[in-house]
Amino acid sequence: MRILIPDLETISTLDFLSQLDNTIVDDEVNIDASMKWVRPFGLLLASSSLRFFRERYSDIPFHITVGNTQGVDYAGHMGFFKSLSDKLPIGKNPGEAYGNNNYLPIESLNIQALHQKEIDSGNYVEVGDVVEKEAKRLAQILAHGDRETLSLFTYILREMIRNTPEHAETDKVWDCGQYWNDRSAEVAILDEGIGIRRSLQKNAVHREYVTNDEDALRIAVKAGISEAISPSERNRNSDVWSNSGFGPYMVSEICKNLNGSFCLASGNKYLHINARGTISIGNTWVCGSAVKITVSTRNLTNSKRIIQQLAKQGEEAARNTRNAFKSASRPSKGLILD
Repeated sequence: MRILIPDLETISTLDFLSQLDNTIVDDEVNIDASMKWVRPFGLLLASSSLRFFRERYSDIPFHITVGNTQGVDYAGHMGFFKSLSDKLPIGKNPGEAYGNNNYLPIESLNIQALHQKEIDSGNYVEVGDVVEKEAKRLAQILAHGDRETLSLFTYILREMIRNTPEHAETDKVWDCGQYWNDRSAEVAILDEGIGIRRSLQKNAVHREYVTNDEDALRIAVKAGISEAISPSERNRNSDVWSNSGFGPYMVSEICKNLNGSFCLASGNKYLHINARGTISIGNTWVCGSAVKITVSTRNLTNSKRIIQQLAKQGEEAARNTRNAFKSASRPSKGLILD
């Protein structure tokens, strides 16, 4: 059987993963990786789903063929092929290719291990502080020395990465990113945890109206929605890192404000929001959850003001949302570390 990996643009990748999920294999597999164009979100999604696909058919031989294209060279440099198997003699290992300040190669972060490292060093910090520190490290690679861009990317990465240890029942996060010459950037973050639907369904207050992956995605991007909500309790504002369910909402709104796009995928559905705020839903296959953030920093002048304005807007919207936190947590209103 021949499986052709398409150009790894956002929608073509999501469609490819849906086809992959419906593929039944009974003979050896030949993967044709001759893609001419790839983007961070596509790289991260495809690498994860192809790993799970190989595990599903672990007794069947898999072979891979690559073309002589710019897309293949870029994918190899970013760690795509060796994220599928470290035995493939193509490109670099995930996390190996830090060569300039234009990209984040595919890499995995173990939040628990990073937290334990801080404790072993005598820094008795919260998990949220570890995520904030790591987010700032990653953001510095894409910020090109611009303070506003650094603040924005630190906020975005922090809000998305901290969802994994809080909700996904896994400590491992994958990330990838690229900054282009037109001052636009794309950041992708993925976990292979329990997924958004199962996370929300852990809380009985959401269970009756979150019955499938599409329901889960639509409610996840609303302000104040979290599996941590309890109708009898307010958000614990005394806890700096208490979850208030504003992260996906805030980041999706930032993407709209900065002429970008936002995509959230989990299970067999994805939700895509363009710069005009138009929402589209489609079929895919993601083992866990994945998010794509695309923004333009060309007109970015005050990241703090954008975040504060959107937090206020979100709190107003949350007042009319069922079973939502009405106040954003301190992290969701801005940065914690300087």
